Amino acid sequence: MPYIRESYQTKRQNTIDAIQYGLLNGQVPLANSPTRVIAEVLASTGNAQDLFLDGISIQFNPLTATGSDLDNWSALKGVYRKPATAATGTVVFTGTTGASIPANTVLISTDGQTYTTSQSTTVGNNVTITATSPGSAGNQQANTLLTLQAPIAGVDAQIEISNGVTQGTDLESDDALRIRMIQAYQLQSTGSSKPDHIKQVLAIPGVTMAWMPDTPTAGNEVVIWFMLDRSNPTMGYPQGTNGTATKERRSENATGDQLTIANALFDQKPYTEIQKICSPISTPIAFEISGLVQDTATTRAAISTAIRDVLHTQGDPNGVTITLASIDTAISKAAGTTSFTLISPSSDIVTTTGQLPEIDGSVIFS
Repeated sequence: MPYIRESYQTKRQNTIDAIQYGLLNGQVPLANSPTRVIAEVLASTGNAQDLFLDGISIQFNPLTATGSDLDNWSALKGVYRKPATAATGTVVFTGTTGASIPANTVLISTDGQTYTTSQSTTVGNNVTITATSPGSAGNQQANTLLTLQAPIAGVDAQIEISNGVTQGTDLESDDALRIRMIQAYQLQSTGSSKPDHIKQVLAIPGVTMAWMPDTPTAGNEVVIWFMLDRSNPTMGYPQGTNGTATKERRSENATGDQLTIANALFDQKPYTEIQKICSPISTPIAFEISGLVQDTATTRAAISTAIRDVLHTQGDPNGVTITLASIDTAISKAAGTTSFTLISPSSDIVTTTGQLPEIDGSVIFS
């Protein structure tokens, strides 16, 4: 149970009462008297001790520990906080054919984020750029404009990102780390079980969700689906092609985000296993709601968020059924009323292998 302590005000009053009735025969100590000062000092010292013990009671329990203490508890089970990672992408400079762009050329986005080129290149060729600061703030949507920090002869001042800049992630939060730590304490690791595989995938920076079928698809071939941070420009869906790690020569190799994850897992996998790392398939579902009472922009936004949370929480690439009842309940809580009609979908949402449900565009309110 948590450490229970008195507030500073209660402790001070109890100390004053003890002096009043134990030393002064019921006389109230005056505000500026030495006894009143002593009462304040004793209460302050006792409160500081209680705060210290309160902190100990939190940090000495892995279920409530925070910060570096949580890191220490997690390390006992080989679970470590995911570091922040820098966003990366590919751009093509435009301008005079053959004009050179040196390595570490700085580009600036409209929101002030800066990026550098990984190597020297020329106009018309692909080159990788990396955010100078790690974190999700470095992610950019496709078609974002970047501007050269300093002009380069023969090179246009602005270029457009065709495929976006992704994979920038923030330092893992205490809550997210605690979930993985608790799973590690609960699991008896064998190195080859389904929970072991999921644990390994979730330990990779940027990965927030992972799934596997209950059995291999064929022989020793296993499929692992994963998602990145839902706040990134691609809604968390990996960008690349499904496949295996670079060192895996028995099957076609992945590309993009899938290859990054496959390579990170390769040395941990069972020796004979073929791991196919896959992105779920975004499956749009049309939503239409009519007759909503108190139809305001705020209510609409809350409803859209509630529906999206249901889809993201219950969605599973193994195939799942999301009932209309669960969607109705989420809408009712967000809207604060049951006075509405869910026109679409008209039946339970059923997804098949590989699919994750998403709102098709935006919720229609009629």
